[in-house]
Amino acid sequence: MTILLSRRTVLAAAPFVAGAGSAGFARGPADALFTLGIASGDPAPDGMVLWTRLAPAPLEPDGGMGRGRVAVRWEVAEDEGFARIVRRGEALATPDDGHSVHVEVAGLRPGRPYFYRFLSGGQASATGRTRTAPAPGSHVERLRLCYGSCQRYDVGYYAGWHHVVAEEPELILFLGDYIYENAPKPGALRPHQNPEPVDLAGYRIRYATYKLDPLLQAAHAAAPWMTIWDDHEVANDYAGQWDQRYGDPATFLRRRAAAYQAYWEHLP
Repeated sequence: MTILLSRRTVLAAAPFVAGAGSAGFARGPADALFTLGIASGDPAPDGMVLWTRLAPAPLEPDGGMGRGRVAVRWEVAEDEGFARIVRRGEALATPDDGHSVHVEVAGLRPGRPYFYRFLSGGQASATGRTRTAPAPGSHVERLRLCYGSCQRYDVGYYAGWHHVVAEEPELILFLGDYIYENAPKPGALRPHQNPEPVDLAGYRIRYATYKLDPLLQAAHAAAPWMTIWDDHEVANDYAGQWDQRYGDPATFLRRRAAAYQAYWEHLP
């Protein structure tokens, strides 16, 4: 769904134009590092958060990365060909964070599009397109956005994300249930690839299952996202220290902490 909000409704919003491309290093199929794609999020007037996670074996708990620490370069440019790079740097992907990378970019101009990519191990990620928010108090006529939620992997395909990208949204809102924690069900259209997760390893595999979907990856590369979780990122109908069956609180709190960690590792 696409919504146009007038300036009277939203006084501080920005256009975030969709698009994706790539340039630069090779992307090898067998040992590709950027199998889970890229993303940007939480745009501000001078920057945004850029995300990726290194995972040559994405359905392994460690993503196939082992215990090593890996340098990841990042670049932000005014053009898709990266002829006008305006910010660049290097981040460290570590095993404690699942080799995820979160770069808080600053120093950009407000209210304009930018392109970004990651480079590591002789490989380049896909190119993403993002945009900064407008300067505070600036005149904004409207905001073009799409939103999604409840993307249960095992009951259908993500054709909706194909249409979201075609709409060229300025911002994508995700309102919760990015993953579902259900155990694999016999006869499911797309079975979940691991048992119901209860620890960090399990939640990492569940997120990787979802993020391997090419249509979801395209939506992340098309525009910055703002996200919030609901319940299925942890467990159905949980609240505070309680799962839906009112089991042992200490056990559930360990599970909840693992789920929150995995959520952070897989979103900008």
